[in-house]
Amino acid sequence: MRDQITALKELQKIDIDLKEIEINLEKFPNIISDFTSEINQHKESITNQKSALTEIEKAKSLLESELEQNELSIKKAEEKLFEIKTHKEYEALQKEIADMKRSNSDLEEQILQKLEEIENSEKKIAVDEETLTSKETEYSQKIEEYQLQIEELKIVHEPKIVEKNKILERISTEVLPIYEKISNKNGQALALVVNELCTGCNMNIPPQLYNHILTETEIHQCPSCKRILYTTQGE
Repeated sequence: MRDQITALKELQKIDIDLKEIEINLEKFPNIISDFTSEINQHKESITNQKSALTEIEKAKSLLESELEQNELSIKKAEEKLFEIKTHKEYEALQKEIADMKRSNSDLEEQILQKLEEIENSEKKIAVDEETLTSKETEYSQKIEEYQLQIEELKIVHEPKIVEKNKILERISTEVLPIYEKISNKNGQALALVVNELCTGCNMNIPPQLYNHILTETEIHQCPSCKRILYTTQGE
């Protein structure tokens, strides 16, 4: 049975290695995806801000055009004042000019507001573009490092599988299901006994059971955590 314990210890070690490799093979691409997603979100945000800025600039241009047209209308109306002969027509035109000037005052205020919006938007875009450039540089390096690690993990993964299969050939069909059941439940199926304590759960091993474990003539499990127990007594 000693050879079975030896094979199980080797199997557990390689299973631990494989689990870590496979966790990272799943985790690293997700990290890369998160980096890429964050960069794309920044780019999309800047694109949206630039589109909004374009709309503000268009609105400002329309206001400026309307202001310019009003100025021309006021000029023409003021020139027309000298041609009017009746007081009633004169007052009506004066009111029209006053209304257009009030409208222009509102337009000028709106244009100033748009100019402020444009300035704030341009500043925000500049800051965000600087942040994007910084993140692209940082994340590009990290992505490259993770991609390299993924390739290295892929290289060692297959040989580990081959090695595991060779170990499995040495384990009996009676023992393997016990190992797999415990491994699936507890993560690790074997536990070293030190000073008559199970290192898997820190529970005391009864003296009689401990003596049986030392003989290595059969598989023994911890009464508490059910892990397969072994010692380094014969090593």
